[in-house]
Amino acid sequence: MVIEAVIFDWEGTTIDYGGRATLLAFQRTFANFGVKLSESAIRRDMGLADLAHIYQLLKDAAVRDGAAANFGTTSIDDLAVRILAAIKRTRLAILPTSAQLKPGVRELIAYLEANHIPYGTTSSGDPELIVDLLPLVAAQGFRPHVNITTKDVEAGRPDPAMNRLAMAQLGVQHPARTIILGDTLDDIRAAQAAGANAVGVIEGASLLGLAKDQWLALTNQDRQQLRWKIRREYAAAGADLIVNNARDLVRLMQSEATMAAN
Repeated sequence: MVIEAVIFDWEGTTIDYGGRATLLAFQRTFANFGVKLSESAIRRDMGLADLAHIYQLLKDAAVRDGAAANFGTTSIDDLAVRILAAIKRTRLAILPTSAQLKPGVRELIAYLEANHIPYGTTSSGDPELIVDLLPLVAAQGFRPHVNITTKDVEAGRPDPAMNRLAMAQLGVQHPARTIILGDTLDDIRAAQAAGANAVGVIEGASLLGLAKDQWLALTNQDRQQLRWKIRREYAAAGADLIVNNARDLVRLMQSEATMAAN
């Protein structure tokens, strides 16, 4: 297959091993206002845009009342906006440590650039954060040609709007020749809905939720069991391809290119 473009998700796919930056930003911010949130409660709606994510959390009366008491407001809209501003501040503080490219991403980018395959990104997160993030990843060799956020289309995943706009801006003529790499089930669904090849990455994925040291601390048997668990979830969501990491994707692309040449 001739590949016209590759589109990356950010947290858990390209940077931020385990996709924990957003999780920690939400968790720490709400904790500062006296509300303790579990990882599962936060992760449940992490594919949504930040403000929509906050509204979902505020549907829980205990969360809403606890936050409102600390903010001194009874307006849900006012509360959500204030929480969003606080989360932005927390995330910016986390950004320098979460912006490191995941293992294999540099090799994948080198392959794409050597073969003149354009690439871009999509994000359901804060558009302003991407502005601060780009110089940090550029210093590591990651310079996407386009960066689409929910601000550009007003729709988060699993809606395919961000993917469709990214493909249009990258000059894609055939969506079926585009690879979209993600680390959540909504990433897979959004890629499928856009008519592209949905590729799920396992190691360091938000779906797995483990930081690098947590993953490495597991036994080989435990890691393999988790790989199979995540594979089943990706497959059930409709993934066309599932890889352990970005290096595996490079090897597969190289192998297919070699076969096509012969």
